[in-house]
Amino acid sequence: MISEKALSKACRPAILGRARIIARRQDGIWKRSCSYEDTLTRIEACVESSSGYQDHYDASITVDEAADRVVAYDCNCPAARTYKGPCKHSIALALDFNRNAAEYAGYSELEHANTTTVLGEYLDKASAPAMPHVGALTDQLPGSVRLETTLSRGRDTYVHFRVVGSSGSYIVRDIGTLEQDLLQGAYHAYGKKLAFVHEPQMFDELSRQVGEFVARAVQNRKSFSAHRVAARVYGMSSAQPELGRDLRLTPPELDELVGIFMGHELEVEFLSPETGRVSVPARRVAVAEGDPDVSMRLVGAGDNAFELERGEDVDFFGTPEHLYAVTGDKLLRCSDRLFGIAPFLTTVYSSPDQRIILGQRDVPRFAATVLPKVGKAMRVDVPSQVSAQLPDPLRVEFELDHTRAGVTCRASAVYGEKSYPLLAREVGPVRDLGRDLAGEAAARQVVGSYFSLGTGASSGIATIPERDGSAIARLVFEGVDSLRRVGTVRTTKAFDGLVRREAPRVQVALTVRANLINLKVSADDLPLSELYSLLEGYRRHERFHRLRDGSFVDLSGADLSEAARLADELNLTARELSSGNVQIPSYKAFLLDHIMTDDEKDESFRSYVDNFRSVDPTRYEPPATIAPRLRPYQVAGFQWLCALADMGFGGILADEMGLGKSVQMISFLLAHRGRGTTLVVCPASLVYNWAAEFEKFAPQMDVAVVVGTAPERARIRRERGHEVLITSYDLVRRDIESYANMDFWCEVLDEAQYIKNHETLAARAVKAVPARHRFALTGTPIENRLSELWSIFDYLMPGLLGGYERFRERYEEPILAGDTECAERLRDAIGPFVLRRLKRDVLHDLPEKLEQVVYAHLEGEQRRLYQAHEQALRLSITSKSDSELRRGKIQVLAELMRLRQICCDPRLVYADYTGPSAKLDTICSLVDRVVDAQEKMLVFSQFTSYLDLIADRLDAEGVEYYTLTGSTPKQRRVELVDEFNKNDVPVFLISLKAGGTGLNLIGASVVVHADPWWNAAAQDQATDRAHRIGQTKDVTVYKVIARDTVEDRIMALQEAKSELADQVVGEGGGMSLGSLRKDDLVELLGV
Repeated sequence: MISEKALSKACRPAILGRARIIARRQDGIWKRSCSYEDTLTRIEACVESSSGYQDHYDASITVDEAADRVVAYDCNCPAARTYKGPCKHSIALALDFNRNAAEYAGYSELEHANTTTVLGEYLDKASAPAMPHVGALTDQLPGSVRLETTLSRGRDTYVHFRVVGSSGSYIVRDIGTLEQDLLQGAYHAYGKKLAFVHEPQMFDELSRQVGEFVARAVQNRKSFSAHRVAARVYGMSSAQPELGRDLRLTPPELDELVGIFMGHELEVEFLSPETGRVSVPARRVAVAEGDPDVSMRLVGAGDNAFELERGEDVDFFGTPEHLYAVTGDKLLRCSDRLFGIAPFLTTVYSSPDQRIILGQRDVPRFAATVLPKVGKAMRVDVPSQVSAQLPDPLRVEFELDHTRAGVTCRASAVYGEKSYPLLAREVGPVRDLGRDLAGEAAARQVVGSYFSLGTGASSGIATIPERDGSAIARLVFEGVDSLRRVGTVRTTKAFDGLVRREAPRVQVALTVRANLINLKVSADDLPLSELYSLLEGYRRHERFHRLRDGSFVDLSGADLSEAARLADELNLTARELSSGNVQIPSYKAFLLDHIMTDDEKDESFRSYVDNFRSVDPTRYEPPATIAPRLRPYQVAGFQWLCALADMGFGGILADEMGLGKSVQMISFLLAHRGRGTTLVVCPASLVYNWAAEFEKFAPQMDVAVVVGTAPERARIRRERGHEVLITSYDLVRRDIESYANMDFWCEVLDEAQYIKNHETLAARAVKAVPARHRFALTGTPIENRLSELWSIFDYLMPGLLGGYERFRERYEEPILAGDTECAERLRDAIGPFVLRRLKRDVLHDLPEKLEQVVYAHLEGEQRRLYQAHEQALRLSITSKSDSELRRGKIQVLAELMRLRQICCDPRLVYADYTGPSAKLDTICSLVDRVVDAQEKMLVFSQFTSYLDLIADRLDAEGVEYYTLTGSTPKQRRVELVDEFNKNDVPVFLISLKAGGTGLNLIGASVVVHADPWWNAAAQDQATDRAHRIGQTKDVTVYKVIARDTVEDRIMALQEAKSELADQVVGEGGGMSLGSLRKDDLVELLGV
């Protein structure tokens, strides 16, 4: 478990608040699991999304329960990728684990068991360093203590230590005690002048490493079995070692200690092998890599004998891994050159004899066995009568052949005129002293790397069977060079024919016929039937490829990258490549245009691509009824949609939120009116908004909204004459059997991120709807998740990016690993089918404000409450005369306000209401979109109590916000405005009356009017809080209206009668009903 205090240190307070809300949900977290490593606990689960961005997020958090801290965290939500620190989903996991740990798979009570208090207190006391003894000096500064090391060389190698401080030094008389002091961090007094706590930080860096070495060495000796192993391997005494002043080193320990001191100094002393006493006093030497300057000379010593004279005085000693030399003020770790003659050097330089004599009868043996090897490692000066007896050098000869059985190798060891079969098994010991048996073994080992030597033991010939193509290829492309490095290689003509000398070349050509791309493939001197396997080998970076005739193609020098990339991108099969002519869907033309060179494209292909990329503006003219209302960039979007449709393609219109994607699509559908029925699928909250957009921009089109009960929806679908059907993702999913049997000219998905998870039922449903053309609209950047991008294109043009598994291997995994070339290939493949403009890119085409009406549809209990109140008010008004209405103006205003409050949320009228609130859901959906887009927004309402309800919802979803109403003190108003403009709190809730004037809120780029005000100018003034001088972003204004209510009709009356606000509510003094006609009020109530 981890405390909330620790969690609060890891994240911002707002994140912790949102996490608490998530953790309190009953079913908001599932697939719980946990795992353990040392003191760390890793917690993982699926956490429900509160924004609707996707169904859920995969979150995790790793905590160190012992230290009560967060160690690591991860989540695939947008916030986790944008901000530092853990997100609300990861923190919610930790809170949930504290409460429901037993529900996590892998949970173990023992992993979370706490030490009993009494035992814990004892451990605290026992582990505390002992207090210094009275009278001892404790003024050693951290890093000031050294462990001086002395290496003693005799029959064995020993080491002992001296502790050196700022005020004295002392010999370590018991290494076992030193090890315990280092292990426990104990306080130890060596004498009156040196006492300190043996914590690592008290020693300098080199001494800390030496101390760790001592601790390991002593621990090894305490393990008697380990010591017996060392004794058996290195010939040491097997008795239980006693730890005193000296520590006898094993060869690996000696290598380790020298390695620690590499580049530093230590002391070396030499002991007499007979007495064990110091024969050469200790001296400081520098430890380094290198070889001493050694040489040897043979001089005559009478009776045809020779004396071996050594060069400078060097003490050699070694281990199985290294040779060491002490010369002058250096201890050298010798190179492999001298290590190769280590036995000779240690024998000659360690000899107690003053003179080393070589007798006459041993000269031949010395010349044959010692001189060749020693002469390569050091300077050797020998008389001519000795050098004359040196043997002929080894010369290795190989002969390679190719037969029907396979590839054969015959090898010979040649010495002058003598030749010996290298691969034949010799009977008995080799008696020729002059043979270089080590060199022969090395040559034999090279042959054995490529041939099986067992099969040629009797004949002296090694063979690779013909069926083992990979072994033959390895010999041909790698082994021949290896053999040449150790000898001479002769090959037969049959062997040389194994490799094709010419590098393979593949040519391709592109043409377009009847909207299909024809790819013609040819290869020089290669049958097309072998091209697929050849490219497979090239793609796997194989060095060679074996053809069916048994010969090999060297792929290392072949330039097949374009052909391999082409086959890979198009997922061409072996049959397609073998045919030499492949037909490819036209939507892959643009990918091919980037892959292929201009020489490989004919005129028909180039024209096909150019005609799409350079759309003739006069070719696609928007309908006259809508053209004047389109901005230039919207006209360009219309033309892009038309060009895609003409070529049989689909596409993603991915303009930034607020640039009018819907009007571009409506203009496209209007231009193609009469081609067939279009199905528009969008989130439920936008269904009526789409209907209103059609009514606004294309009222001549027959548009039907497919909502209601199942029978009602079925009736609407059966009705003839509808040019456009509008429905929601959820209803398409429910009615998929019906839609699958319909035939649509076009299917349009709005907010297409709803199908970014290709495994959801909604995604499967919209993909099952038959449609000749398909388009997707989304303001969400398509780079968010590559799997989501694949799902949208799988809807638009199945096959463009292949199946998901292939897409994941081909694009997703490499791009996530940082493959920029792969990312560029993906952009080439999808670029022509994605149109995305940002506000800053088309700023010169934008109006100062972008206004949009968003409709909410009242349902269920909210709809029934509204209708009851509206009917009562309608009866009241129709039963009164104009004069009676003027006298009862206060009652009429009050009832109209109640209607508007019910539209916002029935709780504003009925405190115990628990049903749905369509407008609140719509506003919170806008909040989620704005937060995900990392923008900031203002939310205005004339009802401060409604702002409270919105605030409660934001609290529940973990969204930060500010609130400003008429009760906010003036100073606090100034502070809130300043904070909002500077920080990243995304939402500011403002009452229309309090915030309509006098505020500068240019930090926001989105304005939401939660309820319409009678006077549109008051709303415009509120909007101008964000849209004013100093604003650097375009401002999008959303007016949230309850569909088919008084709010809807207020909007209509505002457009038709701009003076309505003055008639109902006076500009400065309340209501003015004097000029309001009875039929105006009746129209306002929908009669």
